[in-house]
Amino acid sequence: MKIINFQILTTSDLILLASFSLVFLVQVYYLLRYYLKLARHKDTAPNQNSNLVTIIITVRNEEERIREILNNFSDQQFNDYQLLVINEHSEDNTYEILNVLAETNPKLKVTSLSQEIQFSGKQAINIGLKGASSPWILLLTSFSGPINPAWLEQLNSLITPETEAVVAYTNLERGKGFRNLLCRLERFNQFMVSGAWTLTGKPFVFNETNVLFKKSMYFDTLGFRHKLNRNFANLELIFNENFKKGKVKISTNPELAVREQIEDDRGDHLKLLKKGVQIRQSLTWPKKISLFTDDFTRIILPVLAATLIIIHPEYWITFLTLPVICILLFLIIVKILLTRLNERKIFLTSFVYIWIKPLINWWFVWSMYIIHRRSRWN
Repeated sequence: MKIINFQILTTSDLILLASFSLVFLVQVYYLLRYYLKLARHKDTAPNQNSNLVTIIITVRNEEERIREILNNFSDQQFNDYQLLVINEHSEDNTYEILNVLAETNPKLKVTSLSQEIQFSGKQAINIGLKGASSPWILLLTSFSGPINPAWLEQLNSLITPETEAVVAYTNLERGKGFRNLLCRLERFNQFMVSGAWTLTGKPFVFNETNVLFKKSMYFDTLGFRHKLNRNFANLELIFNENFKKGKVKISTNPELAVREQIEDDRGDHLKLLKKGVQIRQSLTWPKKISLFTDDFTRIILPVLAATLIIIHPEYWITFLTLPVICILLFLIIVKILLTRLNERKIFLTSFVYIWIKPLINWWFVWSMYIIHRRSRWN
């Protein structure tokens, strides 16, 4: 490795080198202070408290699967729960079957949206929260696969007097197709980012499901008032406004993870991306700045390294070493977290996806801005 001779460097070279060094230090700070903390995170010791929980599930045209959906909860080791199923204007016999099942299942409560209405997703959640009889709420989708029998018991055991929410991992079941892979990568990336920021005292989430939270959080802030026109995000908007430092717990326990079984849909990945952008835009400015700084330094670091190597190829080993250090750190962190979450077959692809994800976000922000501008003029 050739030592840099600073005496022959021009002022612009020194400025470029200083910028390169600063960007490297900032990126290492995020890797060690944020992401490594999540990768090494272990759930706190369980408590013996028992809190009544309502699990809310919205279904639509699920007469063939409704029994399978409800059977996911039949083996739970935790008994203090209510299952509230909201029929979202089904056109088959889903509602009739639910009512029959409710007659023999004291834990099951059924309600319905009688007609298709605008913002039906948010309306269904609102109805569910109003009908819930417990102070703690969990939202799941009808696509949730088999759930660990200890899932609800272990989630409940993480609640302390200071806790207002417990966030666990949600992703898709591994399936065939490139779009399934993209959705899995995006959900893993979202959990990695939000989990890292939550552990460092800046809590927020990208996903409303598999989050155990206090019902009062919704009603104390007037619910979806002034948020009905947000097309992609729902309860995430409520959570991110109300989550406070030290009040939110993250779980990386794979036994608490929920895997959704969703058929390959070309629009799912785009919806996840748009939802992620919308949620980022709704965050407070300190969180926005922190996220942007991480994204910007990750992208600009290899650009600055390449520029310096082109200008001073005699120092290429020195300039290449710093990005390689960041890459190796990131690879180690991603591997540790994937292993902890029991995610398989996405190690290298997740690393590449996460590294270029800022460019995807910026492209979506720009395209959504252009669409908004055009709609204003039209």
